Amino acid sequence: MADEVNTEETNTGTETTDNQEQTETQDDKLTFTPKEFDSEVDKRIANALQTAKAKWDEEKKEEISNAEKLAKMSASDRKAAEDKAKQEALDNREKQLNMREYRYEAKHQLEENGLPDSFVDMVLSEDAETTKNNIGAIKAEFDKAIEAAVNEKLKGTTPKTGQGAGTKSALAEGLGL
Repeated sequence: MADEVNTEETNTGTETTDNQEQTETQDDKLTFTPKEFDSEVDKRIANALQTAKAKWDEEKKEEISNAEKLAKMSASDRKAAEDKAKQEALDNREKQLNMREYRYEAKHQLEENGLPDSFVDMVLSEDAETTKNNIGAIKAEFDKAIEAAVNEKLKGTTPKTGQGAGTKSALAEGLGL
């Protein structure tokens, strides 16, 4: 497959050969036998499981470490640490809820200003006032860009009037002028 492709290395980096270019275009239409497909799926699943297991192991070690720290503390210190952890969790949750509300409001304001709602990630910030200012700035720049594009499209040559200096137009001759 792609492992069989030859490449040449030069001082400027890697250059592809004609053989590689053909293989790259063929890779778009790559077909697998059922056995090859199953093998590739198994490899990817094993890789994903290994990554997830490493993450779970790290989380487990962190939990054990926190539990050991709490076990070594006195009752009042443990209570204070638990309260602090709860407060941090509540603050984090509140921040997530605020960001969700800011996102919704930003989409609404973008629609009101005639801007695509895909701009929401560009204007979203951690407070509503900054988000509103960002939308205003994007709107101004977007309008300038549209105006420049329209003016560019409307540019052209000035239309010529009449057929010449000494000849009458067909309309003028028809009216007897």
